[in-house]
Amino acid sequence: MFPMFQELAPHDPHNKCGHHYAICVDLKNQRFEVLDSMRSAADADLTTHAEFFINNLKETWNRHYENSKVQIRHFPIEYMATTKQGNMMDCGFHTLEYLAKWEGRLVPVITAATVVELREIFHME
Repeated sequence: MFPMFQELAPHDPHNKCGHHYAICVDLKNQRFEVLDSMRSAADADLTTHAEFFINNLKETWNRHYENSKVQIRHFPIEYMATTKQGNMMDCGFHTLEYLAKWEGRLVPVITAATVVELREIFHME
């Protein structure tokens, strides 16, 4: 699993706001899974960013593991249905939960209480 960060205004040197999401390589189901708490496959910014990373990962895998029994160049991308965050600032907490709990079957349910708990752990309130 790869934690991702995408600048939301990459051409503005004063705005360093961004968005966190995760990409998983699911070897068992032979696919890439994108978990995003704010966007879906209908969002061109997400798909462009995720596909750029995934294509580079496929190329790197092919270069370094060309003789491996496992090849990933044919893996499709699936944008997983996730619980959407209720604001513009909790994406990092959702991504932490994906990294901690993703098992490749059920997307972790992240509630407002989960975010409050994480805020307390990280002393952010």
